Amino acid sequence: MAALDTVGQYIKESRRLLQDEDVPYRYPDGDFIDALNFALLEARRLRADLLLPTFTIPWFDPGKTTTPDLAVKVPFEPMYRPALVFYICGRIQVRDEEPTTDTRASAFMTKFTAVMLSIDA
Repeated sequence: MAALDTVGQYIKESRRLLQDEDVPYRYPDGDFIDALNFALLEARRLRADLLLPTFTIPWFDPGKTTTPDLAVKVPFEPMYRPALVFYICGRIQVRDEEPTTDTRASAFMTKFTAVMLSIDA
């Protein structure tokens, strides 16, 4: 698994789990960045203590430029970084219309919640 320090590393790991590593990609980078933003919001909802003392959430705007800066650091507790990948994958999967993706999306989202709440994941 990647170190998960930057936006690009989150995208790369998410693409690996979704088997979307061949160009042309099935999902654009902007979708992964949007999903990362939502993952951080959900993480704050479930575990606000991980974003203390400032309660600020880094927001990565894929719409600012035609090519997003994938080297931007994601300031998040290292122990919980894989959970963000699970959320990203679940969010990307839930938008697909294939029957098998609903089960995978649900599994990714459940894994995210379990890790964030430190339930036996």
